[in-house]
Amino acid sequence: MTNIQIVPISGYEDQIRKLFWQTLTIGNPLSFDLTCSKQYEALGLNWYLTKGSHDGVVALVDEKVAGYCLVCLDGVSFRRAQRSQLFKLAGCVLIAFATGRINSKSRRFYWHRLRDSLTIMRTRKVLPANIDMHVHLNVVSGYNDGSVSLRLRAHADNVCISSGSAAYFGEMNSIGKRRTLGLRRVGGKIIDESINRTFSWLTGQDIHRLTMVRYPVQQIVEPVVEPVLQAA
Repeated sequence: MTNIQIVPISGYEDQIRKLFWQTLTIGNPLSFDLTCSKQYEALGLNWYLTKGSHDGVVALVDEKVAGYCLVCLDGVSFRRAQRSQLFKLAGCVLIAFATGRINSKSRRFYWHRLRDSLTIMRTRKVLPANIDMHVHLNVVSGYNDGSVSLRLRAHADNVCISSGSAAYFGEMNSIGKRRTLGLRRVGGKIIDESINRTFSWLTGQDIHRLTMVRYPVQQIVEPVVEPVLQAA
């Protein structure tokens, strides 16, 4: 049986960033060098690793990060920070485009991401008005049996309950028949389904983005512990 330890993210930020890039394309890394990658990473992670770090955790297997759960309980702070990071990313991409320093695949990547962002903005409008908490789970592809993801989901459930939130939302990507299995593990209610243009282009498959709301139940899990030695 896999020994999984759930610990706070403090001290594991670099491993989280590494996992972010290793799994960016449905469990795999990008096949090209992304222009303005530093700004793109900041958009995806910075708030969770700073102002939102108190509620996030990582799952350790043999002292290595096998997955992470990033939690947002302060939507106002999150959206404010995201707007700032988005402007920085857009500025970097526009300058790179104007000076000819952006490669062709990066141009297509950001074009698809722009279209996906517009879709996500529409999706947010269908969320129940009383749900603002959201969660982002990411797990190393070698742990597809659910052992890690279920522990991380249990943490998210408990944070939701302890904070007094009614529920939380998140997104998962569906690839063909994996959809049913994924839904059974996550246990959420689908409120929107749309084509993920970026991942469909990157993988050459029909990838759908599922926006889900989960109404949690109290989980009986081992408490989050502070390890004696954390990663550098």
